[in-house]
Amino acid sequence: MAENLIDLRRRIGSVRNTQKITRAMKTVSAVKLRKSVLELKKSGPMMDKIEYLLGKVGIVEGKSLSPFLEERDAGEIVVIALSGDKGLCGAFNSHIIEKTEKHVQALMDEGELVSLITVGKKCFKYFEKKKREIRRNFPDFISKMTYRDSFEFSKYIQDVYLNDEVRRIDIVYYDFISAARQDLKVKQLFPIKSEWDSEEEQASENTEYIFEPTPEEIFDALLPKYINSIVYRILMGNIASEHSARMIAMDLATRNASDMIRSLTLTMNKLRQAAITKELLEIITATEALGN
Repeated sequence: MAENLIDLRRRIGSVRNTQKITRAMKTVSAVKLRKSVLELKKSGPMMDKIEYLLGKVGIVEGKSLSPFLEERDAGEIVVIALSGDKGLCGAFNSHIIEKTEKHVQALMDEGELVSLITVGKKCFKYFEKKKREIRRNFPDFISKMTYRDSFEFSKYIQDVYLNDEVRRIDIVYYDFISAARQDLKVKQLFPIKSEWDSEEEQASENTEYIFEPTPEEIFDALLPKYINSIVYRILMGNIASEHSARMIAMDLATRNASDMIRSLTLTMNKLRQAAITKELLEIITATEALGN
């Protein structure tokens, strides 16, 4: 009985220590989530302005001003998979891997040549075991990402599309909507499907604009910024989604630890009461025996 009580006290202490860790991880993830969301909000106005200007120039000059906008008939398809470097974030990484695997398999079933660019250790380890063709992996990228890192990554995938025999580049990622909602998406990155058209631009097609410098020069200057901004927002949204998933997972783990502590404490109290009752019965029995 005494050994059982000691074991229970040890287990309760162990669970409490684990609960402290999960509570601390939840707090850290919440702080990182706020920072990521703030960065997303900061990039929003600039992104809207670039899209607005591209719409104006595109309406005047058409959409065949860049190889990033032209459809290709031949070449392989590159799929970019964004995962985390660490676990303890619920089903975040497994859903990314599952979505990527299904997308790659569907393309291969159609007879397409497919290669992968993995961001994060989780995706890389999985697809390396699966013997998938991996062009390049970016380990320790998401957890320490800066805008410069995002710019270098954007430049790399642009070079892949322009210089290799690549027909299309798709990206699998989580789109951050709110702390409670993140949508798992597959987005065609290149060739770009122009997202800067709107009813307002269409209604103003007949409006005459004076451009300085030329529309071509403006378009060539704005499009790389648009691509870099798109890539940055996708990466930052995926980071925010990971922090949100980890925060929720650690919150759930903290609650489960509280439930376990409550259950173990109740069991310990029952054992202690049983031990006390047993000792009292032994004393009463012994007293009665002596009295007789």
